Amino acid sequence: MQWLKPLFLDTIYRPADAAQTILNLRLSLSESGLALAAACCLNAFAFFMMLIVFPPVQALPFTNLISPISMAVMLFVIMGGSALVLYWSGQALKGVAEFSDILSMIAWLQFMRFALQVAGFVLSIFLPGLANLVMMLAGLYGVWILLNFLNVAQGFASLGRSAMTLALSFVGLTVVLSILLSLVGVASLG
Repeated sequence: MQWLKPLFLDTIYRPADAAQTILNLRLSLSESGLALAAACCLNAFAFFMMLIVFPPVQALPFTNLISPISMAVMLFVIMGGSALVLYWSGQALKGVAEFSDILSMIAWLQFMRFALQVAGFVLSIFLPGLANLVMMLAGLYGVWILLNFLNVAQGFASLGRSAMTLALSFVGLTVVLSILLSLVGVASLG
C-alpha cells in the first residue's frame, strides 16, 4: 500500500509516469473490473453524503428515484462503457492498448475522483465558493490526465492522437446513446 501515495502524486504531477506505473501492474480484466466496481461504490457513497450534508436548494429530479446501489451500478456501466469506447477508438487510430489496460486506468481515475470528492467535501465545509471552483478546475485538469493516460496506454507518439481518441470516443458515445434512446422511445426535443 506504500505505492499508493507516489502513484497519487505522480497522477497529479507526472501523469505519463503514473500511467506507466498502472500499466506495469498488469491487472487482469477481472481485477480491473473489481477495482472499477470498488471505485464506483466509493464515488456513489461520496455523492450521497454530499447530498445529505449539503442538500441542493432545488431537489435534483433523480435523487428520489435512485439509491446509492443503483447509482454505483450506473457509474460502473457508464465508466465501463466509456473504457470500451476509448479502447475501440484507440484501436481505430492504431493504438496498442488492451482493454484491461484502459479499464484499469479508468478505475484508477475513479479512485482519484473519490479523493477529489472527499477534498471537495472538506473544502465545502470551510470555503464553499472556493470548493466549487477547485472542483471545476480539477475536472478540467482531469482531461489532461486522461489524455496522458491514453497516450501511454495506446503507445501514441503525441498527445494529438490521444485527443483524437477522446474526440472519436465522444462522437461514438453520442451516436450510441442517440440510437439507444430512440429505441427506448425517447423523442427528440428539436
